[in-house]
Amino acid sequence: MTTKNQTLKLEQIRIDGGTQPRVAIDEQVVADYAELYGSGFNLPPVTVFFDGVNYWLADGFHRYWANKKIDCEYVFADIRQGTQRDAILYSVGANATHGLRRTNADKRKALLVMFEDEEWMQWSAREIARQCGVSEKMARSFRDSLSASKTQIEPKPQAVKYKRGGKTHQQKSNRKPTAHRSNALHPIRQSRPALAQTNLNLPHDPTYGARAIVSAMGADYAHQLLASLNQYLQEQKEGAA
Repeated sequence: MTTKNQTLKLEQIRIDGGTQPRVAIDEQVVADYAELYGSGFNLPPVTVFFDGVNYWLADGFHRYWANKKIDCEYVFADIRQGTQRDAILYSVGANATHGLRRTNADKRKALLVMFEDEEWMQWSAREIARQCGVSEKMARSFRDSLSASKTQIEPKPQAVKYKRGGKTHQQKSNRKPTAHRSNALHPIRQSRPALAQTNLNLPHDPTYGARAIVSAMGADYAHQLLASLNQYLQEQKEGAA
């Protein structure tokens, strides 16, 4: 892979393509990095993938925001030739051996990106673990839990009635109802044009979105999020009244 280091303007770098490998940005780390930059200390270059038009940030989001914090318009970057999809694949293993230590939620988010992709989900658990920088045991466990949750929301076979010999018969069909065959049920693949990014890059379908949150953050966080959402929506309702 061809790479080169050069200075890029922050405004040239795309951060909205689902390449953020972490669940959230640590503001204290941003502040620490900003102090280092401000004192003249040079941190390692960020990693971006250039597809001929866009520079996709794949590693270095804390360094990116640290430069923003001190109103610096530039950042030193390791530029690699590749697509947005290449940047996403690189990002899931970013910080596995350097930088701010990843949380378990960060690791689960990386695994979710791989296991929710139509191509990458076909890879072996060992290869996915290697790509994400996690143990094979964790990758297998995550895949099993994800498969179990998918099974729980699979629609039941529909009974199909037909007539033969003047009698009405009933036969089970494995064909899913039309409503469940819509593309709306499948998460948005980041290989397509970039969407506005959320911390979890949530799919449009609420069922998959809920599963993504639980998989990445855990059940306790999901319960707290639900309570906060209800409170927020109630406040919005009261404010509009």
